[in-house]
Amino acid sequence: MRRLFLRSFALALTCFTLLFGIEFFLEWSRAGYPGWSSASYAGHNDNSKLVDVLSPMARAYNNVLAMLIGMIGLAIPLTANMHTPKLIEMFLSDRVNRIVLTFITVGAAHVLWVDFMVGPDFAPTYAITFAVIFALVGWALLLPYFFYVIRFIDPSRLVVRLQNATTTIAANVADRRREPAEAQQEALRRIGQLGTIIIKSLDRSDRDVAAEGAWALKCMLDDYEKYKKRMPKEWFIVDRADFVGLSDEALEMISEEKTWYEFKALLQLELGFMRALAHAPDTVSVFSDATRVIASRAHENHDEYTLRLAIRFFNNYLREAIKKGNLRAVYDVFHQYRKLARTLADRPEILREIGCHFVYYAGMARMSKMVFAPHLALFDLGFIVRRAYERASPAAPELLSQALSLPHRTKDDVHSMAVKAKLILGGFFVENKLAPEADLVRKSLSDIDGAEIDRAEKDLLNAERSFFEVTDRQVNLEYVPPERREPLRDFCDSLQETRA
Repeated sequence: MRRLFLRSFALALTCFTLLFGIEFFLEWSRAGYPGWSSASYAGHNDNSKLVDVLSPMARAYNNVLAMLIGMIGLAIPLTANMHTPKLIEMFLSDRVNRIVLTFITVGAAHVLWVDFMVGPDFAPTYAITFAVIFALVGWALLLPYFFYVIRFIDPSRLVVRLQNATTTIAANVADRRREPAEAQQEALRRIGQLGTIIIKSLDRSDRDVAAEGAWALKCMLDDYEKYKKRMPKEWFIVDRADFVGLSDEALEMISEEKTWYEFKALLQLELGFMRALAHAPDTVSVFSDATRVIASRAHENHDEYTLRLAIRFFNNYLREAIKKGNLRAVYDVFHQYRKLARTLADRPEILREIGCHFVYYAGMARMSKMVFAPHLALFDLGFIVRRAYERASPAAPELLSQALSLPHRTKDDVHSMAVKAKLILGGFFVENKLAPEADLVRKSLSDIDGAEIDRAEKDLLNAERSFFEVTDRQVNLEYVPPERREPLRDFCDSLQETRA
């Protein structure tokens, strides 16, 4: 943004210089190229004319200064109230703002001073020349600076500015150019300001800015990973003032795991997720997707603590979505959780934990009377089971046991979708010649009558790939690819034969 301002200013100044220079040359040539003394009142005992020239210049300077201060006085507090109160501090600390406002203020004072210096027998020609040059430069600054201020208060620019400022703090600490304790406090403030922008944007249903803020937090953590290993140990120590409300044990864990930076960023995503549940439910995927990417990057960088921290925040998302009864949010978080599990296919211990979490939150959703949510959990957990068996993961048998533990009926009420999810699992095991696992699925479905199995099989074989409503996933949960339909038929037939 500063480079754009400098380019605009250079262009305006060049245009001013060329336009006024050409105009002067044409008039000078028309008058027969007179000497400089002929073009100035200085030296002609008529210095009062110089005052007449400088007076409107001083008034114009004052008008420009009043206009800028008026615009800033209205735009900055108004935008700060809409996005973040720290905008005023950011504006005043910006180098371009300080230089331009100082230049115009000094220029206005300088014109008055030159006006005062002019006397009947004294013409300060150098000072007058500088005053004219300052005026031209100041007016050339006016238009680029106006657009600079407008861009400065653009919330998207604020997000980028906060992201870059926070990353710069981390880089300076890693290079030993800043004290860790003082830099830590400023980094905490910057991350909190990003969270404030996200929350205030969601309050006004400004989905684009909220999404930009969430992604900025993700990019900020990507940049932080470059410096984390070089940070001094003092950087990772936090106290109660940094995280009000956390217990002493929690603070000790954060310090030991060296994850306060990631914790603070993920906490902003959680706050945004919770606000989105209430004000913009269609944006919850922004926060769950960013959290999934953060967890995946932590896995790639072998950052175990950050990975497990992101997983715990996923669980928070599920808890809050179930408490609010927001099925769309549950639907989305389970989907992102499933995608994360696919990334972690080579981590059996984490896959087991994710399977336990699916079962736990499916039970919580059932207790909260969210009938459809447990079925979603079973379909997505079934997907994780299939991927685990394809990768020959040691966690596969336990994941299968967890999936089959999810109920497909409540007394006489049969949950057809849960039955279909387990039938898809059975067809997968038949296709891959995993007879013991297929037998486990048959045993799980042994309490379902043949007519229900036939209806479920028919629905699965006739399901289209695209769901008949517009959803975030759009792919029908019951869709079975053509190459997997014959194994599904075989499994359903064997289930019927076992019953017979």
